[in-house]
Amino acid sequence: MSEEEKKKDEAVKEKDNEKKEEKPQPKPEEKPEETIAQLKKENEALKEKFQNAEKNFENADKEVEKYKNKYLEAYADMQNVRRMVEKEANDFKEHAIENFVKELIPSLDAFDMALKKKPEDEAVKKYIEGFEMIHRKLLNSLRQCQVEIVEPQIGEEYNPQHMNAFSTIPGKEDNKVVDVFVKGYKLKGHLLRPAGVIISAKQEEEKKDEDVKKDEKKEENK
Repeated sequence: MSEEEKKKDEAVKEKDNEKKEEKPQPKPEEKPEETIAQLKKENEALKEKFQNAEKNFENADKEVEKYKNKYLEAYADMQNVRRMVEKEANDFKEHAIENFVKELIPSLDAFDMALKKKPEDEAVKKYIEGFEMIHRKLLNSLRQCQVEIVEPQIGEEYNPQHMNAFSTIPGKEDNKVVDVFVKGYKLKGHLLRPAGVIISAKQEEEKKDEDVKKDEKKEENK
């Protein structure tokens, strides 16, 4: 290598060493006032974002509450409609059963009147037994529909709430059932027709005698 080339090579190496030894220049320090101002701006921006987010949440809560109230109103309306429809259906069903039983009562009366007579002929007895079986099944079907048969007993006290006195006959006591002319019928406790009965009534002479005896006892007790 020639002297000139050696010099050039050394010059290049010296430059490289100088570059390596050069330190980076420090950045100019920011002033505290500028830093504080920048932080304030960032803080204000964050505050604004937070406030906007809070407003959005409030609006969302209001929307949720509004639709919740609408849902509850719609649900309440639906429940009211359901109850109304069920009531109308039950009323219609009960009304239909009531009308059916009322239409059936005259036929039941005919059964009762016919079955009161006890035939002596054996062939007729078997024929009547068939009618009695039909009659029992019919009454059982009515009981399943909550139909109650009002059938007062002989000697029972007359009750105008479910009995109707067709006539009176002389008797030892007042207002006692002497005979049952027709049965009464109730549907779920509601009277469709009262039982037709004949009741007893004391004669005037017997009443006067009883009144005299009562007066005599009062005089004796004095």
